[in-house]
This record gives sequence, structure tokens and C-alpha cells, in this order.
Amino acid sequence: MIDKKLLDILVCPVTKEPLIYNKKNNGLISKTTKLTYPIEDGIPILLPKNLEKFKALEAEYHDQEAHHYGEINMIDSYHVTHYNEKHLNVVNTLKKNTILLEVGSGDGYDANRINNSEINIIQSDISFEMVKLAKSNKKNNSKIVYVVSDAEKIPCKDNSLDAIMIVGALHHLPSPIKFFKEASRVLSPNGILIIGFEPNRWPYFYVYPCIRFLKRITRLEKYTNSKHSGVSVGDMETEGFSFSDFKSFFDESNLQLVKTERIWFLFGFIHTILSIINSKLPQDKSIDLPIFVQKVIIFIDDLILSIPIIRNFCWHWTLVAKKN
Repeated sequence: MIDKKLLDILVCPVTKEPLIYNKKNNGLISKTTKLTYPIEDGIPILLPKNLEKFKALEAEYHDQEAHHYGEINMIDSYHVTHYNEKHLNVVNTLKKNTILLEVGSGDGYDANRINNSEINIIQSDISFEMVKLAKSNKKNNSKIVYVVSDAEKIPCKDNSLDAIMIVGALHHLPSPIKFFKEASRVLSPNGILIIGFEPNRWPYFYVYPCIRFLKRITRLEKYTNSKHSGVSVGDMETEGFSFSDFKSFFDESNLQLVKTERIWFLFGFIHTILSIINSKLPQDKSIDLPIFVQKVIIFIDDLILSIPIIRNFCWHWTLVAKKN
């Protein structure tokens, strides 16, 4: 049986009409068009029947990599968690009974670090295996429900959510502006959108091509290929986002920027190198810098990123916007 409060919020991702629980088939059905959606392991799978190829490949990749997600992204390293705390602090100040949708929730890492047990969380991802893993990984006392859905077709009623959080997933979408417009639709007036750890544009044109060139001419490809299945189609095709890209997204979707955090300068280079090395090592042999060294580099990075013009060469962005 599906959670009653969740059913009150959910809609058909295609028609946006209410859904009814079908006890006989243990699924959901739209009221008038009779489109059906299965429920597996208590998780509604609210995806269109004909998922476009890009999204199908993303879902397939993350199904395969579900249990390697943390290792690949070094999510427990201090230089990552230090900045994750910045956007989680916004979530932890949300009011009691706030409804938060996390888009692209992965294995539930961010939700497990939310200390605010008074809010309601809907965790969603396009990968069923990721959502199932997030459900099994639940470690805090927050009220969490789980949904498989497409970030560009959010299956929620208009004005039904108080907050949306998307961390490191926006660049996996074929059309980010569709997500922003959907976020604006489902957010209530003055609702907030939290965007965490999205890549800046410049490394994709200068740093990563140099790395690929060096690997090719030195014939290091056979030593530096990941021991996993490679990279997702989103990672392969993204060009990152400039600050002006976000301003354009906000303007087009009736959202107002209220906070910007610039992440990494030196650590961008360091993290990239460590990720390449660790992708070839067993999980229990992964290497990282001592925490005190990381703290020093973070201090230097924050100084560098306080300098006008240079600060636009951060590696990642974290932003908070509000619905007008």
C-alpha cells in the first residue's frame, strides 16, 4: 500500500492528473486517461512508458553503478562533506512539516545527513536500483518516502512542495531548463530550490581535454580506465554550467537567486587526479589526503575564490533560489 500523504501529492507524470491506488494490481492509475504505473518494493515507478534514449541510458548506468556510487565520487572525503554541509544547512532550517523533494537522490547519502526530523522528504531518482538502495540505506529519523521519476516530468501537483533539492544531478539531464520550469510549477509561492555541487563550464573546455590528450599520448588509458562501467551519458555530454547559465534558467522559470556558493579551485585539480587513481584501486585501498592538509587547501581555495573575476573559475556551484 502506498503512503496516503504521498498519494495526495503525486500526479501522472504525463498528464499531471491525480493518481488512484489500484489494490488489485498493486499499482497507480491516472483518473481519466487510465495510464498505469507499477509499485515495486513499496516504490512507485512513475516513468513515462517510452523513456527517451538519453534518460534510459542514464537509468541503466546508475542501476549498474548503484553500489559503487560513493566510491566513485569520494563522497565521504572531507573536501566533499565540508561543502555538502553548506546546502544541507539550508535544509536543516526548514520549518516543521515542510515537504522536500530530493531529485536525483542517488543512494540516499544527502538525505541521511539531514538532521531536521520534522520535515517530510520525497526521495526520487530515475534509477530504480538507486532508489531501492537509498531506501535500504535510510539512517535518520526523517519521514522519507521513495519514488522513481524523471526530473523533467516531476510527478507532483502544482504548488505542492515547499522545497526541492538537487545535488550533482542537474548535469545528467538532457534539458535542464525543463527541470527548472517543472520545479517552478510544483513549488509553492516562496518555495526554495537548492542546487548543490553542479560543475562549472570552464574545466570541460580546458582541463578535461588536456587530461584526455595526456592519457592518449602517454598510452595511460589502459592504466587509468575505471574498473567500473565507465561514465554515464550525462557525464560524457555535459559541458557544465556558467553563472550566466543559471541566471538564464532562473529568469525563464520565475525563480529568484538568493545565495551562491563557489566550490574548489586547487581542489578541483586534486580531486580529479585522486578520482582517476582511485577508480583503479580496490575500495579498501582508496587514497585520500590527510584531513589537516585538506583543510589548508580549502582555506586557500576560499581565499582564491573571494577574488573578483578569478572566483568565476570555481569548479562547482551551489545555489539557492526562491519562487517568486
